[in-house]
Formats: sequence, structure tokens, C-alpha cells
Amino acid sequence: MGRRKAVSLMLVVVLMLSLVLSGCSDKKTNDKAAGSPTTEGAKATDGASDTPSAIDHSNTLTLEVYDVAANYQGIQSGWFGKVIKDKFNLELNIIAPQASGDGEALYQTRTSAGDLGDIILLDNPKLQDCIQAGLIADITGEVNNSTNLKQYLDQYKTYNAGLEGNSEGKIYGVPCSVTNTSPTTYTDDTVYISPMLPWDYYSELGSPEMKNMDDLLDVLEKIQKAHPTNKAGDANYALSLWADWDKGGTQITMETATQLTKTYGYEVNGSIMLGTKGDMKEVTDDDGAYYKILHFFFEANQRGLVDPDSGTQNWDTACTKMKNKQVLLFWYNWQRGFWNTPDRANDKNAYIYAPVEDMTFYQPSDSYYGDGRAFAIGSQMKGNDKARAIEFLDWLASPEGLEYNHDGIPDWSYTKGDDGKYTMTENGLYGLMENRTVPDEWGGGGFDDGNNKINQSPVAAVSTDPNTGETYNKDYWSSYLEANKTTMTKEWGQKYGAENQVKYLEKTGQLGTVPNVNIILPSDTTDIAVVRSQCAQLICDTSWKMVFAGSEDKFKSMWEEMKTQLDGLGWSDLVAFDKAKYQKVIDARAAAVK
Repeated sequence: MGRRKAVSLMLVVVLMLSLVLSGCSDKKTNDKAAGSPTTEGAKATDGASDTPSAIDHSNTLTLEVYDVAANYQGIQSGWFGKVIKDKFNLELNIIAPQASGDGEALYQTRTSAGDLGDIILLDNPKLQDCIQAGLIADITGEVNNSTNLKQYLDQYKTYNAGLEGNSEGKIYGVPCSVTNTSPTTYTDDTVYISPMLPWDYYSELGSPEMKNMDDLLDVLEKIQKAHPTNKAGDANYALSLWADWDKGGTQITMETATQLTKTYGYEVNGSIMLGTKGDMKEVTDDDGAYYKILHFFFEANQRGLVDPDSGTQNWDTACTKMKNKQVLLFWYNWQRGFWNTPDRANDKNAYIYAPVEDMTFYQPSDSYYGDGRAFAIGSQMKGNDKARAIEFLDWLASPEGLEYNHDGIPDWSYTKGDDGKYTMTENGLYGLMENRTVPDEWGGGGFDDGNNKINQSPVAAVSTDPNTGETYNKDYWSSYLEANKTTMTKEWGQKYGAENQVKYLEKTGQLGTVPNVNIILPSDTTDIAVVRSQCAQLICDTSWKMVFAGSEDKFKSMWEEMKTQLDGLGWSDLVAFDKAKYQKVIDARAAAVK
């Protein structure tokens, strides 16, 4: 969610020049050692930290954060920027491959230069590549001597033990979104991907039963016809798509379609799909979930239900429409945060799960061992600069850092009661979706503008906050649960006979929970990387064209032509590689439940 090790000299020169002109690396202090980063970064420390015991914060340090999760590129500003400036005298310069225009070229350029970043956030395969290339520091000693990171040492050891050639058990990567629950627990009361509709619009139709996606389209068409605009007069559409998440990491399919395959029991991983029962299918299977979702999008467009901006807009534009209630179908559970509040739910003006009878949901358990990405420290970091980077990463994993990341600004986003538990304020509920202005003492500006642009956390929000005894995720605070006993949730519960979505799906047998595993999988060979890149371009381009095809015949012919072209690109070799690769995941899941 490795690639070729070389790019053309011209591309290197052009992109390195652009990085210099953008000021990506001209603000650091000069505490780095002068040695070659590609040979010095992976030296053994035998568990001893090579950072100083006393950290000097006198100079402002700008850390470059190479971040595959980020949607924003540039200096972290706003309230979160002020927090870390005041606390650590740090600035973060975020380098976001998916916001750069050509993430793979940026990655190749920086790795070829021997300096990917100071703090690095990568998907597992590329982390493995960068460790082997000497671009990632051994931080075993620093983690062992830390305050907060060492609380998750068992998870880190399990993760790093899977790194190729790491027989000594050193710690190079700090896996993202670990939890303090368990490997088989599923904490959320909603699944990650499922259809959610505005309850007011759906219930005014009588909340009709939906047996399949054709029925869902019928409902969406009726809702869009009844509510063609939002209150501001902006056009509503059942679906609003975006393309800037396509071709990330080893993913080769249209991302919005990729995620929805989980509603039919499969998760796309490269050229194959993993099923809840331990089976695998090719993404090009005519009877597979990916084709089914593409056809759903096509049918929606035939009915005029797809936002015509979908093929050209980026995530930020689509996000603004969600915040304005211009998008009628949500499918990520976190999208509710763009609109839902207790007041709106009491008015039935909020999004909630709308059951579709033939769906079977693919849902991993809590990410106890991490989520397939990891934080790391660049091997060129030495001395005081490295100590400061580690200090910041350790704070990100602290209760204080996690509360800033998951809950917002204390006394503005939430308040603390006499019982030590937290309650969201109106600002906490509306701050993100309305980009509310924060107080000057927190730097001013909009809350969303100043939110943590790293966009990933070392510890997942479902973990227990020791300060409260409740999760960092506000959705499970006792105060929030009480406030959210709303008209909408009461009506929904009475209609479906369940406390929440997960309880409902357990009752109907539609929830396929798979154990969470986080193992380091083989990186692409040079030849496979070329095949994967070419296939990704073809599949993504064709998928978008299929969504907007003029007829059913054209839709089908595009699919068949794509498969023929894929065969000529080495598709069978890619499938064989991915099947062998993800068999390790299937085996690990089977072992986890024995």
C-alpha cells in the first residue's frame, strides 16, 4: 500500500533542482556526521543509543519528513506546528510523494541521493529496500531507552524480526497504528468500508430493504432526484470520486474501487485479492469483486449519479463536497467525521450504515502489530539532530502526543470532567468539518489547516488512553456514546434490532473478520517492478474510462482489451509473484487463530 533502483540522470538533475528551489533541505542544523549515509546508517549499536543523553534545543531544527501517508506538502503550520515549535523548537517540512505529481520519481531521486528524509514514513516493502540500501538508521538503543516507544517493544520486535537479514533483531522501523488491545480484538462498532446514507433522506423513502447493489443504486437515484442540491444550492451526487490516491506503493488499481471490494469479502493487494476465507483471486477475474465495483460505478454514471468532476478533482476538492453534504454515499467509516454530529443525528441529518443483504464484509481486527507502514529515522541523522528526531517520535507515541493527534486541542476540542474522562466540545465536533478558527494562543488559523499533516500515528486511536481509561477515539468515550443516543441511532436500532453496525453484521453473518498480521513481504524484483508499474498505468487508466463508458458493450470491450494488453505486459508473472508473496499473509493469519 521496492521499485527500480535507478532513474535517468536528467530526471535526477531536474527533480533535485526542484527540491533545492522548494527549500526542502536548507534549514537543518549541521549536527549530521560527514560520512556516507549509505554505508554508515546500519551499523550495529548492540542496543546502545548513539544519541546524546542531554539534548540541545537552542536552535530551531527543521526536520524533513518523507511521508507516504501525507496529502499535504510543505512546512507544518497552524496549531500543531505551534505545539511542536513551543515544545521542541522544531519545524516539520513534509515531503509527500502522493502530493508531488510523480511520487515514484521523487522516491527514486531521493534514494539515489542517499537522503530520503530525517523522519521517514514508508510502506513495508520500501522500508525493507531502504534498510538494505543503508538509508535507515538502527534505533534499537534509542527505543530501548525511550519513555513511550518502549511501551510497544513487543510489537516492534515482532515486526522487525520479519525484516530480511535482521537476524540480530535490531529495530529499524516503528510500525504505524499499533494498539494496546490484542491481535484478535476488533474494537470498532462500525466496519472500515460499508455503504452509509443520510438517514433523513433514506428514512423519508421508508428505509427500503436493499438486497444487492442494484437496489442500492435505485435508492441513491431516488435520493438524488429528491435532493438534487444541498441547502446552499450546490449540486448533490450519489458518488464523488478522486484519482490522486491511485497507484500508491504496490497498488495497481483504481483506489476508490479497490476499497469497495471489501464490501464483497475481498481486499485488493497488487494483482490479487485476498478473501476472508483465505482464498485468492486475480483482480481481473470476471466474477471478482473489483469488476463488480467498477460495474457499480459504471451503472451509477449511466444513471447520472457520479459527480462529473470525479475524473479530474483531487482529494481536497472531494473532501470539501463531503463537508457540504453534496455526496450522498459514504463508504469509509471515518468520512462520518466530515458531517456527523449529535445535533445533526437528532435531526436525523447524519450518515449511518444502510444494510445491503448480499454484502459480506472483509474486516481485519485491530492493528495490534501495525498497519503495513512504519516510521523510521534516516541513516544520515547523527548526534543532537538524531536525538531530537527520536524525541519527537517518542512524544508522538505518548498519551499527550496521541491526544493532540486523535482528539485535538485541550479545552478547545474537549474538556476534562471531575471523573477524569473527556467530553467533546462543539469545537471538537465541528472543528474539522468546518475548519473552525482556533484561538490565537494556539496559533490561530483553521483547525483542519493546522491539523497534524503527517496523517499517521504510531499508535491507533482505538488504544486505551491511560489518562482516561477510555480510547483515544472519541466515538467510544462514555460521554460521546451517551450524547449519541440520538433520534437517528434509536430509530436505526429499532429498525434493525441491533445496538450498532458490528452487532448487526454479527447477527446476520455478514462480517468476515480476519486476524491482523503485519509481516514484511518480499519486495519487487527489478523486472517485476517494471511490470507492476506498466500494469498499474493500464489498469487505472482503463478503470476510469470504464466508469465513464458510453454503453455496456463499450464497458465490457474495454475490460477485455485491458486483459489482453496485460498479458502482453507480463501479467502472469506479476500474478505468480503476488500469489507467492501474499500466501505468507494467509499462512500468518491461519497461525494466529490456532
